[in-house]
Amino acid sequence: MVTEAAQRVLYVDDEPTLVFLITRALEKLGISSQGFASAEDALAAFKREPQAFTLVLTDFTMPGGMSGVELAQAVLAIRPDAAVVIATGCIDSAEERRAQSVGVRKVIRKPAKVAEMAQLVSGLLRELV
Repeated sequence: MVTEAAQRVLYVDDEPTLVFLITRALEKLGISSQGFASAEDALAAFKREPQAFTLVLTDFTMPGGMSGVELAQAVLAIRPDAAVVIATGCIDSAEERRAQSVGVRKVIRKPAKVAEMAQLVSGLLRELV
């Protein structure tokens, strides 16, 4: 079991402001995090330290680069036991099934408030790890 102090979240969203706010909110809850506004940059960080992350939480749709599902596939190719969760504002059932078929543990709906997202991540860490 991973202790709370050892938990580290890799958070990916194409909105830099949201990345900043979510990672700050997680830190306030005592959860170490590293955030990226680019799936490619997040993947590079994961490749450098694949065992360093307890949870990878990525947006589903990220224009101009890898999607959340593509990032999940790449992460899971490196570390098949990684806990990968996709957060989205909108997803249809076929896309959700595709995400789960590549190994995504859970697809969640993005809450409206940053504090709610931080609490949701805290709950995911308890549930998935």
